[in-house]
Amino acid sequence: MKDVFNKDDPRNMPEWLFPRALRLDYTTVIRAEVAKQNYSILPRFWYIDATVVCVRCGKEFCFTAREQKTWYEEYVFWIDTFPKRCITCRRALREIKELRKQYDRDIARALGTDDLALKQRMIELIDRMEQMGVKLGQRVGDNRKILGKQIPRLAQSS
Repeated sequence: MKDVFNKDDPRNMPEWLFPRALRLDYTTVIRAEVAKQNYSILPRFWYIDATVVCVRCGKEFCFTAREQKTWYEEYVFWIDTFPKRCITCRRALREIKELRKQYDRDIARALGTDDLALKQRMIELIDRMEQMGVKLGQRVGDNRKILGKQIPRLAQSS
């Protein structure tokens, strides 16, 4: 009988479970615990190291069978989710998101206060986002200039 649901042979897994994969390493196969997965039609019966190209940096990375097991059984991601970015880029994007949240939360207060440390922190935060390649809008640039002018005045008065 043909293994149409790939239960017995990982080589029969549908290609759509590994979008953009350059290579699959069948020597790394791990049997899945289907009952722990989140799926609508077809579960993953196997996890296999898959080599993918990061859409952000262009470098190859491996989405390991162990990572897949964690994603699909512990974090309970949908089984047809698949990373587009390497771990380094995913971490960088999380950091950028956190920096942006801090900026959005604190900029109005920083512009309207005499808190020198807060103003300095906001400039460091803006500079860090810029270093990470974030395209900052005109308003962020204007706010940085304002902070840059306020800091020396506050420092002199201290």
